[in-house]
Amino acid sequence: MFYLILLTAEEILGKPGLNAILNYCGMTKFRDNYPPNNMEEVHSSRDFTILMRGFIDVMGEQGVRPIMFRGGIKGFEIMNEQFPQMFDINGITPKERDAEEAFQEFRRIYGIMVEASKVMQGDIFTYYDVEEGVVLEIAPCHWCVGVRAKKPICFPQLGFQFGIARWVTGREIKVEETHCIATGDEMCRFVMHRPTE
Repeated sequence: MFYLILLTAEEILGKPGLNAILNYCGMTKFRDNYPPNNMEEVHSSRDFTILMRGFIDVMGEQGVRPIMFRGGIKGFEIMNEQFPQMFDINGITPKERDAEEAFQEFRRIYGIMVEASKVMQGDIFTYYDVEEGVVLEIAPCHWCVGVRAKKPICFPQLGFQFGIARWVTGREIKVEETHCIATGDEMCRFVMHRPTE
């Protein structure tokens, strides 16, 4: 996953922009030296936290939002193209459906992905239905553990959720982070809303 983050950040910021962030974070070992493109190298939550904190320090909470949100979407797109087996979605091709059928298919595929994520990252995910849609809770969250913020800041995860929902439903559904460890909550909570049309 760390490979995807660096690759996406480079695509959005360019190599000089990413290198500036890596320099600021003291992560110069990753300048022009990304982890292998095989998803096997494991990075600690500390690496994610350092990088996230660096982006926030340099760009501010509001400034980093569009970049990191787009990074999450791009991260899903790259993962889906290069590593669909990682989340057990290899061979799945979403079909055009009405809004409710599409959302039910999203729930099914997303449940598969959450279970695959638990295998990779441990039992840090809780997934359940609510009236407005579905919820994913993450604790601990590698995006924001050790970071303090005024508002929820797990923008890459939010973008990743948006990318999945758009891929499955063919619609841009509302995705929001309602709770965040960085603001003092016990978990990061993401709500994927049912499409309205």
